[in-house]
Amino acid sequence: MHVYKSIFKNINESERLDLIDQKVVDRIKAGDDQAIIALYDNYRKEFLHWCYNHYSLQEDESADVFQDAVIIFYNNVKSGKLEELSSSLKTYLFGIGKNLALKRIRQNSKTVASEDLAQLDHDHSEQDPFEATERQHIIAEVMNKMGDPCQSILRMFYFDKFTMDAIASRLGYKNEHVVKSQKLRCFNQLKKMISERFNMEDL
Repeated sequence: MHVYKSIFKNINESERLDLIDQKVVDRIKAGDDQAIIALYDNYRKEFLHWCYNHYSLQEDESADVFQDAVIIFYNNVKSGKLEELSSSLKTYLFGIGKNLALKRIRQNSKTVASEDLAQLDHDHSEQDPFEATERQHIIAEVMNKMGDPCQSILRMFYFDKFTMDAIASRLGYKNEHVVKSQKLRCFNQLKKMISERFNMEDL
């Protein structure tokens, strides 16, 4: 409770935390900027540590999330959306931060998945597009759920580095042009499946 001494000069150490939290909310609502500053300074370090441990966000990302959470909290108080706390101020603030952190993770995953897919379709890339990273494992995991001929074509092309002629010969296609057309359809199917997976995680 001593953390708010900067704004409550005569704070009683034995006063219940929920009452003190409510006083902070009331001070913010009344336009006391020192209250929101004290709140920010009090919880920032703890939030960054918590966000890293629970969501593996780096310090700069966690700092952005915390700042956005404080802004949302401030706006909720000023707009009257939050009149009285039903939980501790920390629980309320960290709850906002949790939702923002999860949203950022989903956005990062979608962006990286898109980048990985672009790399995956780069015919002349010398780098293995399925190097052992968590995000690229997602692509491999989704591809494992595809039936043939798509799974075979994509694996032979991206993993085994087979030419279109070689794939046509092994899988019994008429020529490389037929394989290219089928590969494009399979690749689009893969992108759709990955997109649907991330959309399901948003629900």
